[in-house]
Amino acid sequence: MMKRIISLFLTLILLLSFTACSGNFVQVDLKEPIALNEDGIVEKDVFEKIKNENAIATFTGESGEMKYEWTIFGSDLKDTKDVNLSITLKKTEKGIKIKFSETEDFGFPALLSVHLNEKWKADSATAFDGDNAVYSVSITGSKTSILNISVNKIVAECEVLPDDTKQTESTPSTETTAPDNDDKDSSETNKTDSYLSDVKDSDNRVYSDGNATDQDKYKTDPVPEGKPLPVEPEDQEVNKKKVYTCTFSIECSTILNNLKDLDPDKRELVPVGGVILAPTKVTFYEGESVFDVLQRVCKEKGIHLESSWTPIYNSAYIEGIHNLYEFDCGELSGWMYRVNGWYPNYGCSRYQLVDGEKVEFRYTCDLGKDVGCEWMAGS
Repeated sequence: MMKRIISLFLTLILLLSFTACSGNFVQVDLKEPIALNEDGIVEKDVFEKIKNENAIATFTGESGEMKYEWTIFGSDLKDTKDVNLSITLKKTEKGIKIKFSETEDFGFPALLSVHLNEKWKADSATAFDGDNAVYSVSITGSKTSILNISVNKIVAECEVLPDDTKQTESTPSTETTAPDNDDKDSSETNKTDSYLSDVKDSDNRVYSDGNATDQDKYKTDPVPEGKPLPVEPEDQEVNKKKVYTCTFSIECSTILNNLKDLDPDKRELVPVGGVILAPTKVTFYEGESVFDVLQRVCKEKGIHLESSWTPIYNSAYIEGIHNLYEFDCGELSGWMYRVNGWYPNYGCSRYQLVDGEKVEFRYTCDLGKDVGCEWMAGS
């Protein structure tokens, strides 16, 4: 009798041990961040759970004094397998070196967010494998920087280096969005693109001399020296005979660093890597505002856009893009726009574009501090 009891007891221990080793992750709540085991391996059953629940799962880990997290979307999982999500982080003279423990491609895209212990001045970065650029990196974070890397292909290791703070031309998609032209007088002009590169010297904007000390009548604080002054919508004159180009993008990567604050009903709206519209070259008419072009781009790309007119600021206010609205990810969240690396301190209806500019609409979860808006951060 005693032998039978001992045998049953040992069997129970083995079963419990097996469950602990092979099924511990399956019991986790996917709505909460999951700490990686020491070996970093996430088993196939876990990915199946993420896939079946169409969840967004976050796995956290540490390497030395730095923390990192992986964000994985259930909608991107097809064939699942065991994957090692452990990485080794090492600070280098110019950036951060990342060594992946996994040697094979995951089989699905994933977002790696590396939390630095310092604040990088750059707005973006690039990951290099030797001399080859392998990943583009967006930078978010309020007090310290977070490097957000969309990982599709695995390399043994790479070094993330901050991009030159000087604005350089991005590599937009080959697709160009052109404005609709209902002006009969300019129909012949639109038959050729030969003039698009011949207008860079036609900047007629007025720039701030930095001497203003008071707000204007639309509650705008003094514009920094060297930055373009706002042009009121009623004063903008659109010339459809002159067509220029700029680069437009829309992203919400900060949400991926703050999923706990996101409205649960909006989780499925967040794209992998947070990119809603990759940098795309678009055309516009002379005299058009950022808001004019945003409306056209969203309409042509099928991207939801909702705005409202705010008379006190004499500009449209962007309430939501891609069905992601202000306050959807916390009380300090909403949309901001940046042109050539600067966040204008006035509405996008009052920013008159010139040729070659780079426009970014970015979602903030911390009143601009996490996307590098200095004047919102109080600096």
